[in-house]
Amino acid sequence: MPGGASKLRDVRKLADARAILDLDIPLGELPGLPVELILGGGPLHTLVQFGREQGLMTAQVRLTGELQLACQRCMGPLQWHADTSSTVLLIESEAEADRAPAECETYLAADGRLNVAALAAEELLLSLPIVPLHQDGNECEVKQAALASTPAPTEQVTARPFADLRALLERGAKRKD
Repeated sequence: MPGGASKLRDVRKLADARAILDLDIPLGELPGLPVELILGGGPLHTLVQFGREQGLMTAQVRLTGELQLACQRCMGPLQWHADTSSTVLLIESEAEADRAPAECETYLAADGRLNVAALAAEELLLSLPIVPLHQDGNECEVKQAALASTPAPTEQVTARPFADLRALLERGAKRKD
């Protein structure tokens, strides 16, 4: 469904109908993601099941997909499989958030409207590792060894077009005298 993930939806109707949305969202359509994440991965499979628990609107959000992160040990590319699931309370105002149980994750669906792509982006960001690292340190050692064996770049001469500017200005001032 083109544009289906970014379309604003009525959360009350979705919760009452216990609707299920099953979408493949391109990473580029998820708002707020760093460019590094958007460039290296495929679509994010998003399954959202709406409902109500104790009078509160909920969304069970399940995300799966492949992303490319940067390993913080070797700074090389790191394929990361996203596979996360969480239950989110959908609230319509900040006052409603104050009444939500403290242990529950909340998502503001202002005016009862929800953008599924924004919800998926937030859940994805919350699931990312704080410090992405290759599981096997040998992968990093191989990349670092390859970098070490690369010949050092030759020294470049830096052009300084204004290095003699003062002398030129002084010469010009003497000619006027």
